Amino acid sequence: ASSNASSSGSGGGDGGGTTATTTNAVEDTVGGYFAERILVHETIATTIARYTSSKPKNTLVLTLAPTKDVRYLGGPNGRIPRILQTLNPQTNVDEEAVTTILLNPSASTTLSKSRFLRLEIGTAPSNLKYQTKVADYLWFSRMPKVNMLPRMMNGF
Repeated sequence: ASSNASSSGSGGGDGGGTTATTTNAVEDTVGGYFAERILVHETIATTIARYTSSKPKNTLVLTLAPTKDVRYLGGPNGRIPRILQTLNPQTNVDEEAVTTILLNPSASTTLSKSRFLRLEIGTAPSNLKYQTKVADYLWFSRMPKVNMLPRMMNGF
C-alpha cells in the first residue's frame, strides 16, 4: 500500500493547514488471481517460444512447473503451440509436440473427487473431440496403489 500526503495552509508557515491522506490498497479477488495466473502462463510460454524460435529444429526445452500449472494443458504447456504459431506461422509445433509429465500425481492434484486419479476432463460422448488429458505421462517414484488408477491411459 502506498500513501500520499499533502498539506496546504496559509502562507504564514504556521503549520495550521489541512492534511489529506489517501491509501491505494490492492484487494485479492478471484478475478485478480486468474488474471495473474494468465499473465504468468503467457509470459512463460512466450519466453519459451521466443527462445526456441532462435534455435535449431528438434531443440529440447525442459521446464519445471507445479502440477497445478500444467495439468490438463492449463498453463504454459497449453499456450506454447498457439504462441509459436503466432511468432512463426510455418512452425510445425502443435499440442502433440509438447509433452507433459506429472510427477507423483494424486487424486487431489488431478482434481478428482474420488480416490482415483482423474485422467481427463470432458469425457461425455458428445464432447470427446474436446477431451483433455491430465498429462501425457504420469511418473511415480514408487509403485502407486493399483486402486488409484481407474484404467491404464490409452487403454479404452
